Amino acid sequence: MSGFNGALEDMGIRNNVAIRVVDIATRKTQCAHIGHNTATNSMLTGIGHYLKGDGVLNQGYSMLSQYVPRYISLGTMGLFNQDEDAEGLPAGIGVADGPEEQRFTDYMLQVPGYGADGYDSYSNNNRPEMGLGPMFKDRPGVDDVDALGNPIQRAAVGCELISASFPRAEISYRQLLPENEAELPHTVDVVFSAMISTGALAQFREPGHDYLFITEAGLWSRPTWVDGGENGLLAGYRIAPPDTENWDMHDPANRRILKENVLRVGINQVVQVVWKVQIGSMAQLGGIEGLYPDAVPPTPGNRGMFWTKW
Repeated sequence: MSGFNGALEDMGIRNNVAIRVVDIATRKTQCAHIGHNTATNSMLTGIGHYLKGDGVLNQGYSMLSQYVPRYISLGTMGLFNQDEDAEGLPAGIGVADGPEEQRFTDYMLQVPGYGADGYDSYSNNNRPEMGLGPMFKDRPGVDDVDALGNPIQRAAVGCELISASFPRAEISYRQLLPENEAELPHTVDVVFSAMISTGALAQFREPGHDYLFITEAGLWSRPTWVDGGENGLLAGYRIAPPDTENWDMHDPANRRILKENVLRVGINQVVQVVWKVQIGSMAQLGGIEGLYPDAVPPTPGNRGMFWTKW
């Protein structure tokens, strides 16, 4: 896959998700973002089943298939409109219209939770929906009408960007990187990548807009949307400033950084998502215990990493 190796190298040790917007004509990256995902109960349970011997010692294919990453999708939860400001940056960050500081703080707190796979709604960081939200056709406000009873066209906000004609994108690249190729000693990397096409993205743009803002990505075992438990989400990611020092949304400068990181996808552009699952002990994975604060309620630092401690 063209540009794959560069995307992986750009992640660094502490990050494992890279999202790139690529122009089809020039094959050049127009904008990119890196960060770290939130692990869900499903992925960790699946690893546990494999280590237990299910699927090898037992006949467990049908059961284990629900834990294998096969699809990737994009989403827009965390936006309440698709408007842009004078600089072309997103003007609708947050879960509701209100003071900017509060809207941005809510955005940062409501990353996909450990229970976003349908496991536990109380472990989903107060998000209004499981997964990446409803499908595009069921997005918030889609049934609203004006004073004359005419349907109101709603932007692609608060939803997963999939439809009946364009389900989740199938992973087209998967690779196991052994210790001598992984980024850290005594660890193993499993890398997945998928490309979301221009055709898949075009239907979600608001009429009159030549762009679409993207805030989230999901790693899935299922190609289509499922309500309730076992929805197939293995890992979720919400775009945030790459440096944790910039996660305090009381600082206007950090709010500006967040706006700059939300991806803007234009016409004739595709989105490449590269996902790296890192397996190792906490000690090997760069001292990431600092990402797991004891404080409650949850903070953006609660983003989980896949790891197996032997």
